[in-house]
Amino acid sequence: KQRSPLDDLPKSDPPILVLARTRFILEQGESVLPPYHIVHSNSECIAVWCKTGRWSTLQASVFLHSTAIGNAKSATALTLGVAATNPWLIPAFATVGLAAVGTPWLMLKMANDKWTAATTSLTEKFWVQAEPEVFVECIEKWSNIR
Repeated sequence: KQRSPLDDLPKSDPPILVLARTRFILEQGESVLPPYHIVHSNSECIAVWCKTGRWSTLQASVFLHSTAIGNAKSATALTLGVAATNPWLIPAFATVGLAAVGTPWLMLKMANDKWTAATTSLTEKFWVQAEPEVFVECIEKWSNIR
């Protein structure tokens, strides 16, 4: 079977857990959420966490990946073009190219670190107050008991 790009997306957790996480966010409010940031902590992060238990944003991740790849293509083309006519400028263009490609990757790494920290913090706070039926339903679902 051929893999689809959607195979790598996180799967939804059991409905009882999704609803319990949603209630948790609504009841606790902003006191449990990381401060708003366009990349690290936004409304998409809340929705993804409620649905999957992972604090992240696909929009920011795709943007940073595609920016790095686009910058790599542009930097390579520019460096090759300059190399053909002015080889002494190659180091300067290579340095600019590395910065153009490296910056989005660095931003993505920093975002992933913040997403991991937010996931851990929210998950710990959630399970401390979760109702017993949420535990039971999740154990049954994840262990394929029913």
